[in-house]
Amino acid sequence: MNRKTVFVGLTRFGTGLLLLSGLDRPALAAEVTVTRTNWNERWITNVVEVRMPVNRFVNQYRTNWVEQVREQVVSVYATNWAVRTLTNRVAVNAVLTNFVEAYHTNWQTVQATRIVPVEMVQTNFVDVPRTNWATLNVTNWNTIVVMKTNWIAQPVTNTVQIDLIASRLPASDVGAVKEAVKETAAPQAAAIPTDAVLLDAARTERPAGNNLAEVRLTVRWASGAPAGFQVQHWRVERLDGAILCFGQDQEFKRELPVGEYKVEVRGQQDEKSPLLVARGTLSLTAKEAVVKQKMVAKR
Repeated sequence: MNRKTVFVGLTRFGTGLLLLSGLDRPALAAEVTVTRTNWNERWITNVVEVRMPVNRFVNQYRTNWVEQVREQVVSVYATNWAVRTLTNRVAVNAVLTNFVEAYHTNWQTVQATRIVPVEMVQTNFVDVPRTNWATLNVTNWNTIVVMKTNWIAQPVTNTVQIDLIASRLPASDVGAVKEAVKETAAPQAAAIPTDAVLLDAARTERPAGNNLAEVRLTVRWASGAPAGFQVQHWRVERLDGAILCFGQDQEFKRELPVGEYKVEVRGQQDEKSPLLVARGTLSLTAKEAVVKQKMVAKR
């Protein structure tokens, strides 16, 4: 019969013990090596970690505080309404027949203008002299000194009416009266009628009123010579002899009643040249002034 012997041994290695155990060992004692160690003191340093702060100065700036509001954006869906028209389909029985040509007349109302022919005669305007006047107006021309003041629109009619008996006055006496009138109206210096001087007439910017219109008469050379025409005097007379005006300026500017006038200008190129005269007929209206010059007949 085998006995199980248990050996327990303690072995000291340094600071510890070694436990030896055995099972099914024989009854005899086993050899055990025992080692002893010299005790040595050992110093262990306790390391203590010390943390020291490093101060770093930072400038801090503060500003005025402003409230900032942020809106929360929310998607809003809107529906676009669209009108939709649906056609109700109605079934109609259609009958197809043979096509036959049919003619239709398109009636149209037309208004026609009745044209009536009218005879219209248009002629060129010409001067028609009239003779055998029963009434003879004779004006006595007197030389007066004209002084210019502030012009005032005041028409004055100088009318001299002479009633002559045609049956008792011979033709020779009538001719004598006409010659006397011409001699009285004629200037002292003799003037030469010429076509080298042209008369121009124009309406001024002054508006016409009370049957009066302001006219400006000027004179120029027909050849376009740069030398001016020295005007001695103007003579403007109405055809019926009611108005007579004189002027000594380079241009004649006067407010006259609307009508027909006889215009005469006398002047010369220089002091040594002969005296020239130009005559014409002035047609004055509220809108325009036109002068028709009388040309000298060439012999």
